[in-house]
Amino acid sequence: MSWAAGYNNSVAYTTGYYQEQSPTWLKAALVMQRIAPPAEGQFTYCELGCGQGLTSLILAATHPEGDFYACDFNPLHVIAASAIRNDAKLPNLTLLENSFGQLADGEVELPMFDFVTLHGIVSWVSDETRAQIVRFLARYLKPGGVVQISYNAKTACAQVQPLQRLLTMHANNRGENWAGAAAFAKELVDTGSLHFQRNPDAAARVNSFATSDQRYLVHEYMHEQWTPFHFTDIANELTDAKLVFAGSARYGQMQPVAWLTDAQAAVVAEIRDPMFAEEVRDYFCNRSFRSDIFVRGKAALNDVRLREHAKRIHLWANVKVEYQPTAKLEHASVNRSEEAHRPLYDLLRRAPEMTLDQLFDAPELAGHGIDTIMQIVRFSLAVGETSLRYGDVQPRAAADRLNTVLLDQAERGEKWDALASPRFAGGVSVGLLDQLLIAPLRAKRDPKGALTSEIDEIVMHVERSLSNTGLNLNVGDRITPREEMPAAIRKILADSGPALLALCDDNDFWHGK
Repeated sequence: MSWAAGYNNSVAYTTGYYQEQSPTWLKAALVMQRIAPPAEGQFTYCELGCGQGLTSLILAATHPEGDFYACDFNPLHVIAASAIRNDAKLPNLTLLENSFGQLADGEVELPMFDFVTLHGIVSWVSDETRAQIVRFLARYLKPGGVVQISYNAKTACAQVQPLQRLLTMHANNRGENWAGAAAFAKELVDTGSLHFQRNPDAAARVNSFATSDQRYLVHEYMHEQWTPFHFTDIANELTDAKLVFAGSARYGQMQPVAWLTDAQAAVVAEIRDPMFAEEVRDYFCNRSFRSDIFVRGKAALNDVRLREHAKRIHLWANVKVEYQPTAKLEHASVNRSEEAHRPLYDLLRRAPEMTLDQLFDAPELAGHGIDTIMQIVRFSLAVGETSLRYGDVQPRAAADRLNTVLLDQAERGEKWDALASPRFAGGVSVGLLDQLLIAPLRAKRDPKGALTSEIDEIVMHVERSLSNTGLNLNVGDRITPREEMPAAIRKILADSGPALLALCDDNDFWHGK
């Protein structure tokens, strides 16, 4: 077998950021499920299969107290991440070009880790490689350590396996790339293939190919191995590393979930085995992807210990999201209790920031117990009304340096999909055009004033960036001609400038502020 071990390395992976891999996010998620997180202070962290490394770059920049390692066996990925790391001067990030087998066998000198994260990796590798991952975790995860692992879930993805096989077989048989295989699958859908008629989720995926990032599609489907898993199968494999399921990394999936009907909740309540109950919930929502947290040593938090950690969980309102009496959560629309949910919404909009412990004692939430308040908070987080961070905001110098480098890369036509936010202790998704608009504003002492007093310079700067990179400026479905570009940029800044300033204010993107 080649060094790629069945993984498609024909193109570099996308440059996404995944908040669920953040150590502070994981600490908060554990506390919100009454599980003790790792101790405060210095920590070690490893991302297995880091792609082009944006998640680890942002986490290293926003967690200067952490010692980060990120591994990927594709040299293109390691080269890209190393260039950004070096330019941003992030001494707490070590990038490794090694296979999981080499790491599991101790061929690289590594510390013991407090956190290990894997985004999607186990669904794309062989049984042998998964066994190497388990051996790595058994060898290098500390007692009390945390593992975040995300993967394709069998309940919804089982019907997609024939599509994945169709795509890879067509590519190999015809010697064609993704475009040819995708066109062939679309031809089968359009000519009335009974398989796609009876498997509408698979047909919907084919129909979405035209509007999706091709790099993502290649890495999602074009592997020799593409395996969705039942939750209990993953949990059983991880027992060899003494890992125990601690809960979800996603607030909408934490127990008790809000979207079960009364009849469904009654079914789950009759199941004595909590692991089987967790898997049954996947059937009720037809889940296609899971993001789970496992720990080596699961210590429950009593009320006293919970309150100690609740003092470290900071919450604030996402002012862009309005309160909805009926909110979309996963697959379902959930009717909310006005008496329970609205007071939290209003309270967080009156205060710039509160701790979870303060919410426990808030008069507006009197009459609700601690666990009920946590359920309300989890719901608010899941629908995007509320943001959180575990711990204090860390020194921002490294985040400033990284954002400077990422914005400079954007002006060269390189697409990195997020910027580092000290307030979130992680990353925030920012589109390429917004990054090109932020770059000249961020260099100004008074960005708000510069939108009027220095607008000509800013427009010229953005126009030059678009021209140098060969990027088009699309307004609706129309590509803006070069001669119309200054007027179009000026209009965008006039219409969206205040929102852009608010984005930078809310996420603490301004340099040195």
